[in-house]
Amino acid sequence: MLLADIAEEVSVLSRFEKILLIEKISKMLLKEESPVGYFDLQKSYPLFTPLDQEKGASQLQHFLVEQKST
Repeated sequence: MLLADIAEEVSVLSRFEKILLIEKISKMLLKEESPVGYFDLQKSYPLFTPLDQEKGASQLQHFLVEQKST
């Protein structure tokens, strides 16, 4: 369904019905944002942090200096 079609159908609703529609859509969006849908709770996932990564910081600094001089 196209957005224009939806807008046309929504325009005939009362103010209260539009507010209820907004509430339902908000709940749908919150449900979609839940990390449960994206991650398996039985698995562990790596988390990359800058801790103990001095070599990477040095390489990045060297790269930036090179880019600046060219």
